[in-house]
Amino acid sequence: MIQAYNFLASWQLFPEKGTYEFGDRPKSGQFRMESVENERLLSINMNWVTLENQAFTSAYTVVPDGREHTFENPEIADTIKASFIDGLTFETEFLKQQAPVLQIRNELMPNGYMKITQKGFTPEHRAYTNVEYYHKQMN
Repeated sequence: MIQAYNFLASWQLFPEKGTYEFGDRPKSGQFRMESVENERLLSINMNWVTLENQAFTSAYTVVPDGREHTFENPEIADTIKASFIDGLTFETEFLKQQAPVLQIRNELMPNGYMKITQKGFTPEHRAYTNVEYYHKQMN
């Protein structure tokens, strides 16, 4: 899983740089990608705090092989599919009844930032795109 190497880190959100067509801009946030189970799986963890100081978290694991796998939370999606397009781009797709409900594209930028583009649908079935920018946290 050599292509994952540059993504495996904790990333801090730049809240003021993002654009949000659905949902509100968070006050802060963090994204973390880790390799688990002898590098066969990726663990994705996100947490954020709203402007009203409400904290949220989302976490899942995925096999980045480009094939559909059963997703652990059927309320969100039936299956998940993820793959590295190249050493700078990682894509994840959540599907329900074989239709995409959320697409996430992680891109490493020349300035060292990570851009995350989320494309999905609101509860009213309107398409939206949210774009966020993160910087790698140094340990």
